[in-house]
Amino acid sequence: MKAVRVRLVSTLIAFAVAAVLVSAGSARSNVQAEYPTLYVQYTLNCTFTIVDETGKTISAIPPGTYEVEVSTPIMFKLVNTNNLAPNDFTGCKGWVQFQLTGPGVNLATTLTTGCDANDIFPAETFQPNSTYTAQDNNQPSVARMVFSTLPAGGPGPATPVGPYGTGTGKGQTSGGSPLGQDVGTTALMGTLTGKLSRTGKVTLTRNGKPVSSLKAGRYKFAITDSDPKGSFTIQSVNGVSSTDLTAVKFVGKHSETINLTPGKWMYYSGLGKATYVLVK
Repeated sequence: MKAVRVRLVSTLIAFAVAAVLVSAGSARSNVQAEYPTLYVQYTLNCTFTIVDETGKTISAIPPGTYEVEVSTPIMFKLVNTNNLAPNDFTGCKGWVQFQLTGPGVNLATTLTTGCDANDIFPAETFQPNSTYTAQDNNQPSVARMVFSTLPAGGPGPATPVGPYGTGTGKGQTSGGSPLGQDVGTTALMGTLTGKLSRTGKVTLTRNGKPVSSLKAGRYKFAITDSDPKGSFTIQSVNGVSSTDLTAVKFVGKHSETINLTPGKWMYYSGLGKATYVLVK
């Protein structure tokens, strides 16, 4: 009987060790490098442009790894598409049919059939000396863009050295104080997607799931602000000031890298209810 108990204890210890190793490996896999972003920006008439981190329309980019973000001015599902003429693609007739293809890259999205206003793809590697085609299959002969990558051996894709806001929508620039802001060389822990609706509702998600706790470190906040009267604000509960990731009159998209130190943080808009995140 004693031998049986010894074997049982040994088996439980082995399972516990294995679980710890799997958990450690999973934690390491969640640490993501920081990559530049290609921004696919739709207009209401279902055409789009693709710009880089500086806001310049691309024609040729250095080969390398990029994130790709697709956004529309509003959720196209909200556009009234009844009685549209056959050649009227306002709101992409309900949703986008975006695709980006080329060597090593095959991306497609409908922005969940028009119920989302943005989508961020995981990092994709664009090969040197290659051609890539982006188009919307609602009207591929009109909404179409071809760009190339430069030869290998040249400078790689530039990583932004500071916050960047595309200034879509009303075209206002987005402000913010330097609280917690950190654009150092330490690898990012990941990207957090923030949304501020027209009605002032704020959400913060990671990989599609609401954020309630995080490991301390640097995070990229990708904010979509649809409220011309509010700002997406983050603040350390123990801090003396707050950071507006978007300005009050700003409408559009803005990205900023923030160093989240251990403790309790909260995000909110204006006088709205704050949501808390525990950073360990």
